[in-house]
Amino acid sequence: MSEEAEFNVTRVDRLRYRPTRHADEFLNHLRTSLLPGDRATVARLAISRSLANDGEPELIDRSAEMANAIEGTHLFGDDGDLWACLLAEASDTKIDSGERFRHLVEAHWHRGALLLQDDYKAAGQREVDFSVHLAGLAGDLSSPDASEGDGIGTSSAGALAIRIGEVSIEQRTNAVVTVELNAPGRSPHIAVMGKTRSGKTRTGLAMAEGIINLANIPMLLIDPKGEFVNGGRFVAKSEWGGHTIADRFPGIMPLDVPAQPVPLDFLAMHKNATEAEIAESAIAFRDSFQKCIRAKGDIAMDSLRQVVATLIHQHSTGVSLDRIRDGVQHANEDAGRRTNSIEAKLNELTSLRLFEPTFSPAAFFGQRWVVGLGGTPEEPKRLVMFLLLDALARHLKSLEDSRVDGRGYRSVRHLLIVDEAREILQYRHAALSTLIRKCAARGSVVMLLSQSPEDFDQEEDDFLSQMGTIAVFNSSAQSIRNLRSALGQKVRPEDFSDKALQRGVALVKLPEREPTRIIAWR
Repeated sequence: MSEEAEFNVTRVDRLRYRPTRHADEFLNHLRTSLLPGDRATVARLAISRSLANDGEPELIDRSAEMANAIEGTHLFGDDGDLWACLLAEASDTKIDSGERFRHLVEAHWHRGALLLQDDYKAAGQREVDFSVHLAGLAGDLSSPDASEGDGIGTSSAGALAIRIGEVSIEQRTNAVVTVELNAPGRSPHIAVMGKTRSGKTRTGLAMAEGIINLANIPMLLIDPKGEFVNGGRFVAKSEWGGHTIADRFPGIMPLDVPAQPVPLDFLAMHKNATEAEIAESAIAFRDSFQKCIRAKGDIAMDSLRQVVATLIHQHSTGVSLDRIRDGVQHANEDAGRRTNSIEAKLNELTSLRLFEPTFSPAAFFGQRWVVGLGGTPEEPKRLVMFLLLDALARHLKSLEDSRVDGRGYRSVRHLLIVDEAREILQYRHAALSTLIRKCAARGSVVMLLSQSPEDFDQEEDDFLSQMGTIAVFNSSAQSIRNLRSALGQKVRPEDFSDKALQRGVALVKLPEREPTRIIAWR
């Protein structure tokens, strides 16, 4: 029987594939410094990088020095048939023999390694910049039925039922407890509170894992203290057996500001933006900036608003902090004014690399990110948080309501997690209110992790009343005014003492249920 007659996708696993020596050496460098794993992992990355380019690669010259071979079963794993289809689809000619297929794989392997090497050099050999670039090439993270063009994934319709933490057992009945976040008429938002080492973050992340595993949606984790990202890398957590947050949320990427700027065009407007929308964006930037620096002076702040509005009119994309600084400077010069506090503060803030307008909001919020701010000074930290929330709220508001199935379950699009939420709650930021009050219908889920119920007492909006699920671990709070209202029953500060709530136990208010004690972790 001829090779042509017997060649099919089952032979893909039986063949042996060899990279060029040059490709193998560079990919080994990536493997040891950036992408832990075996040779097959980085080989698949290189082949994928080549497939992302148009056109078929040149076959490797027979005189080229080759490295050790990898068997198809190891190179492709359980997805040999899928890889065969991808390679055949990208080929200009028919693949009618095992030899032809092997040569094509090796050519993509080689070209992909060279492209990755160019990408790495273009990123200044900075690991996070390199990862961000690859994420952009991969496209927006979305499920198969994602809404076209919005850049944010959409879960399939149906109940999104998750546990309260890792254990989720009601203390009184010993029954397993779940909550359907997206049930009809229900707020999907979550608040978890508790003092340091109470397990609030542990519980919140376990719930977030449940959401991501079921819904496969993008997420943004704001990490004000740099607990999960430090020095541009994920932090290995001893309590997780040395694992990082990347092991829990596939595809999540680290940003360590200001060492690594947020690659977001935070003032980008959609093509059909109205005058009112442009004005609202300029006002939102002014308000965020004012809260960031706690500035006074109505005339100077209004001049800032006018500058931002003009820049958005002139440039629908790419309005950076540098451009705003230059616009304020020109406005002051044109008006014969000296450098004012706004211009001086912009000079100071732009000395740090806080944002770069690399991705549109649709592309940025279509990925999974953890933004570490542990090494960021206080004012720049606030500005980054505020502008991220502004951009996310603006983008979600621009979308149609997410789908609702026949039983009334709404699909979800995006998960926002704010760790140490007091950092934002104390400033009464309007965008957070918008995300909680107005974006649930767009498929937004907001999770706030905070040390004390008192953090919510500062909010005139009473966010706790907008939370569908509230979990409170032991706390030393003395004021629980908003919490008492949200729980719907009389509680006292001592009800959240170490004595009242044992280790791993939280008082939980679930939708349409009385508060109950739930064992979240052990």
